[in-house]
Amino acid sequence: MKVSVNNVSGCAREVHVEVPAEAVQSKVDDIYGRISREAKLPGFRKGKAPLDVIKKQYKSTVREEILHHELPEFFRSVLIEQKIDPVAQPRISNLQFEEGSPLKFIATVEIKPDFQLKDYKGLKIKKEKTSATEEEVDKALENLREQMAQYVPVEDRPSKEGDLLVMDFDGKINGKPFEGGKASRYPVLLGSRNLLKDFETNLEGIKKGETKTFKITFPKDYGKKEIAGQEAEFTVAAHEIKEKKLPMVDNEFAKDVGKCETVKELREKLEAQIQSSKNVEQRSKMVEQIGEKLLTLHPFDVPDSLVNMEHQRLVQQSVDRLKRQGVDANKLTDQQKKEFVENLRPVARKNVHMALIVEKIGTAENIHCDDKDLEAYYAKVAQSSGQPADVVKRYLKQEGNMESIEDWIQYEKTLDFLIAQAKVDAA
Repeated sequence: MKVSVNNVSGCAREVHVEVPAEAVQSKVDDIYGRISREAKLPGFRKGKAPLDVIKKQYKSTVREEILHHELPEFFRSVLIEQKIDPVAQPRISNLQFEEGSPLKFIATVEIKPDFQLKDYKGLKIKKEKTSATEEEVDKALENLREQMAQYVPVEDRPSKEGDLLVMDFDGKINGKPFEGGKASRYPVLLGSRNLLKDFETNLEGIKKGETKTFKITFPKDYGKKEIAGQEAEFTVAAHEIKEKKLPMVDNEFAKDVGKCETVKELREKLEAQIQSSKNVEQRSKMVEQIGEKLLTLHPFDVPDSLVNMEHQRLVQQSVDRLKRQGVDANKLTDQQKKEFVENLRPVARKNVHMALIVEKIGTAENIHCDDKDLEAYYAKVAQSSGQPADVVKRYLKQEGNMESIEDWIQYEKTLDFLIAQAKVDAA
């Protein structure tokens, strides 16, 4: 087999391959032989059709099998011989194949860049001091009260900001109904600004059972172009007015919201959660500093195929995040979609660059994921998901994600190593 390798770039290689005609023909003959034994052709018993008839009937089938099965096998042996470890599927070009002739092709592959590690120990970074304050615990406690708030009916006063108003509304533009302008028993939290500000302002001061008519003008940049900038008249009928009642912070409250016996225990739990969140943020900032220094120390090209895969992951991750926030990415304008995707491209390239450096440091320092690390990971996922650890373990193994999980654990352990080795200036 004739093989030559050309360096296209720091990561790309062109592998020129020529498989001798006799080696290819041997595979062709084997395929024809197998087909001949199994083929059922009109006028012939199974396995008794002449070879020239078989060749005429199945020539295209044989060609497809050579190109889709045997060619990858030939190329796999080339990769082993040349010690090339591609990071993605090769791109085949200049393909030449005819029976009785050599099989020729060019495979363009990308490999991980070869680079030397430099001064990754003792990197100078800053570490911000973190501590959960009493004010932050108070705020967290107040958020829990808000989450447990109940709305109770009021009969003796008009509505005000903070009330939950249940109403009917009927809107018209130039005396005609319009899409979205009418609803029954519609709930709105006054002051939440979930509706237009002018609309909500007109709802304050209305009493239960009262009907009120008012006019507002839709903003010129309103989402529905057909009514943007137009004046509408609304008639509102108030069915219910409810005011928010916050629970008392006592031991019963602590049991309900935090599964704690006392308020003191609940506050300690909230403090620990806040501190944990701050520690995560603190580590994230330290990793960011280490990353910037490593990228500066190790400039090299990264494989576009890895960047493309990371870019796709980031885009999907961002789409999912928008969905959780109630935003449909499909409803973005073409320009917004373009900017949304393009802005993630440099982030993807930076992530791949960093991952390659950290991977090489992990290998150099013999850092790897062991059974203890995996068990800790299962326990962490179990705690956050509320599932037993053995169920989590079985599910993850069935999903076939173990290799990526192990890579992620090794990556995080290497980052912890770099932080431990860094020269930290406590801010």
